[in-house]
Amino acid sequence: MSFTKPLLLFIVLIEFKTPVFSRRTSPEDYFSHETDVLPDQLSWLSNRRKSSEYSSYGTPRSGGRSLNKNPNIILVMTDDQDVELGSLNFMPKTLRILGEGGARFPNAYVTTPMCCPSRSSMLTGLYVHNHNVYTNNDNCSSSKWQQEHETRTFAAYLSNAGYRTAYFGKYLNEYNGNYIPPGWREWAGLIRNSRFYNYTINMNGKKIKHGDDYYQDYYPDLIANDSVAFLRQSKQFFSKKPVMLVMSFPSPHGPENAAPQHQHLFHNITTHRTPSWDYAPNKDKQWLLRYTGKMEPIHMKFTDVLHTKRLQTLQSVDDAIEKLYNELKYLGELENTYIFYTSDHGYHLGQFGLVKGKSQPFEFDVRVPFLVRGPFVPKGVRISDIVINVDLAPTFLELGGVEVPKHMDGKSIVPLLKDAYEQFSKSKEVSKEVRPKKGWRESFLIERGKLTKLYKDLDSLPTVKPMKKRQLIAGNCGKSEYSSPCKPYQTWECLHDGQRWRVRKCRNKKKKNCWCEDDDDGVFAEYISRALDTKQHLQSDIPSDFLGIEGKKAMKPQERRLQRKFLKEHVNQGFRPIFIGSRRKREILVSRPDEYFDINGVIGLSHWLDFTVKDSAQLQVNSSAGLVWFYDDDLGMGIPEYENSLDQNIEHKISVRSVSKLVQPSGYEATFHPHGCVALSNNSVICVDPVYYDKKSWRMNKNQLDVVIKGLKSKLYELKGLRRQLQKKRPPTGDESSGYFTQVKDYPVTSGRRCHCDDEEEQHSLKAWRTGQREARRVARQQKQEARLKKKEKKNRRKAKYKGFECNAAKMNCFTHDDKHWKTPPYWTYGPFCFCQNSNNNTYWCLRTINSTHNFLYCEFVTGFIIYFDLRSDPYQLRNAVYDLELFKLQDMRRQLNQLRRCKGAEECTIKSQLQDQERLEDHISSYSSRFSVFRSSEIRRRQHKQEKDRLLLSSNKRTNLAN
Repeated sequence: MSFTKPLLLFIVLIEFKTPVFSRRTSPEDYFSHETDVLPDQLSWLSNRRKSSEYSSYGTPRSGGRSLNKNPNIILVMTDDQDVELGSLNFMPKTLRILGEGGARFPNAYVTTPMCCPSRSSMLTGLYVHNHNVYTNNDNCSSSKWQQEHETRTFAAYLSNAGYRTAYFGKYLNEYNGNYIPPGWREWAGLIRNSRFYNYTINMNGKKIKHGDDYYQDYYPDLIANDSVAFLRQSKQFFSKKPVMLVMSFPSPHGPENAAPQHQHLFHNITTHRTPSWDYAPNKDKQWLLRYTGKMEPIHMKFTDVLHTKRLQTLQSVDDAIEKLYNELKYLGELENTYIFYTSDHGYHLGQFGLVKGKSQPFEFDVRVPFLVRGPFVPKGVRISDIVINVDLAPTFLELGGVEVPKHMDGKSIVPLLKDAYEQFSKSKEVSKEVRPKKGWRESFLIERGKLTKLYKDLDSLPTVKPMKKRQLIAGNCGKSEYSSPCKPYQTWECLHDGQRWRVRKCRNKKKKNCWCEDDDDGVFAEYISRALDTKQHLQSDIPSDFLGIEGKKAMKPQERRLQRKFLKEHVNQGFRPIFIGSRRKREILVSRPDEYFDINGVIGLSHWLDFTVKDSAQLQVNSSAGLVWFYDDDLGMGIPEYENSLDQNIEHKISVRSVSKLVQPSGYEATFHPHGCVALSNNSVICVDPVYYDKKSWRMNKNQLDVVIKGLKSKLYELKGLRRQLQKKRPPTGDESSGYFTQVKDYPVTSGRRCHCDDEEEQHSLKAWRTGQREARRVARQQKQEARLKKKEKKNRRKAKYKGFECNAAKMNCFTHDDKHWKTPPYWTYGPFCFCQNSNNNTYWCLRTINSTHNFLYCEFVTGFIIYFDLRSDPYQLRNAVYDLELFKLQDMRRQLNQLRRCKGAEECTIKSQLQDQERLEDHISSYSSRFSVFRSSEIRRRQHKQEKDRLLLSSNKRTNLAN
């Protein structure tokens, strides 16, 4: 028996040519026991297992796995594959096996068009504002992500349910390969970003470097071979365990290195030249597109060559799909395996003048391919319901018989597959359209947001209504670590001056650490009086930036010297110049078009929505809603005042500038009517219609404004008096004014108090502890300096590579391309060029709605700009139709967007279109009004006829009486 197993393993290796995995299988894997009970969620499969319709799309091979067991699940994922540019049409094997042999979802989208955020949503089933991975760098595979979310991926749940899980390919952009993510039994994850050659993978805990030999190192082929070997191994040694396999290909992501046998294909293919290709500049869109001009000839040629190379790299994925299909068919597992094919996001090549990239909210970046083949999935069906990337994790769990956790934002698409099977199980047509499912989502959220540096400092504030500074200090002063007097190892202490709590640093230098027990109330009273005397001579400790006082901007010394030299030569002596900090205006290379589009009007609409839509005031502060506003034309170069950001967290999480001119002083309250006016930042005023024709509303608003003006005048008079008092009572100069409590810090200890002091040994330990802290800080500073130097060296090497060829712009994401960029044919021989493809104010939240009556995209940018596209009449999103909308529709879209931005769980994140319901209500009202008018006119005619009849009867009676 000892010779049987090695002999069998040797035969398998020779016959199937499988690579040997670096991790040995444990003895427990050979004796795993699985239940053969089908989960309740798949009862629709078991009920039809003996029906004759099952044979219409194939029966399992003899000797194959019984369908009584949980199905195998395979996810095939590409990197940056589009739908709008037609890349899927050049993959005939994939379309034949998965498209014609399964279901196609034309309305499949991602919630964030960036690699790491989208992949994190696929793994966890969460929106970006819930898993907090905002960009490819921020929180991507960080320690916070590993602790909070990586332990709750679909792999962890399925592994605990008995699935044999495996991952081959690219994982997350910042994955460093120092650990194996939980839930994966077989792991071969790529370290860092996508590559085809010269990469490193973590193979079950061991880092393996690969070179540039096609036959040994070409990464797409390696992923396909390892996946097939894993399926063979699972079939031979773990036949009772279902499989969960992820094949994450780098194609068609850069550097777009195609296999040698595919490098002659698809030259001169121009399917990427859609109607929006080189459609620039766009005066009616966000800042980036307004200042992006038409492409130069070298840019146009680059888009053509890059499109060709992307299509070539996808041919390896197409071959891998065929290889996977044949292997499953050979193993007898094809009819018990679900295969999902999708991408992490789309891509653009020249659309709206952007040479290449992603990160835009338009169809070419957020729409992805989505194909499904598996048991009881009819062939060639087309399911038009909305499917998003957060639906993958709940779908895998339901297929695996695992209860879907309530915290996941996505929904399982198993009900959609069930409806398709029930509708077309007897049909033999090749192309079939599935009826939309009732109750399915009609809208979803598209978000791309990154926390600013200022907001990270404010992230600790409460979410709903932040407490004031005094309340926060008073709450913390009740804790023992802030007690007074200071104890050993204590850094801060709290003292009360009779009106409020103060915090100061503990200072116990060159004296024993002592603390006393308060036995005499008079001591504390005298301390209070001294503290109050000190308070009169000192200024408030509230910093100027907290009060909204904007400081002078820094000026470069060279510029200051030049200005002084100019003034000495041209100005009389005795003149004292005041230098005002300024910055250079950004050079705009592309001029604005001749056609006019009211940009300020769109920003004004956004401010009006902030004031009228009350739901925005209740928007909770989370990772995506608490962003600091940029000015649209400043590109976020300046940092807004601290006061604005604080008011933003308290009042309006979307924009504080919309009501900045209506801020009331404390002590003066005025309730602004919902039908009032709003003063905007451009000195314009927006009033709702009742103010203009309703005299009562006009008088009410005028009286409210009079009250506010009166209160502000009174407050201004009071503040001027305080300023005069502070100017008269200046604090003394010297050592006496070095701190806030200078007069009370050396207060003598009276005989009425019992004091305790530490001994010399405890002082010794305190000194040693402080020495250790200083050493730790020194080491941290040294490590930070080394990292900074390393980053600087890398930057210098990049500069030396291009030999002075500069490609950068302030607050912009730019890239360079030269003749040495691509290492495989077809090569680039047209010289270097530079292009800026993204900006730091390209942060947005969008509402995407698709149903029987609506198909639109509504977006709000961090700059306050709004875009709206009706895709029924404008499928390529060429014209911003925000001015075509009625105000009540804008308000309804804002409410839905706010709801999605703070949603948690599938129940909150699944909403129906309220616009459709509102229009139906309007139709009902109009029809009711018409019916009521018809009924009323008929009723009036009936009454008139009755009155005429009564009059004639009365006159006839009178004539009869007279005749008698």
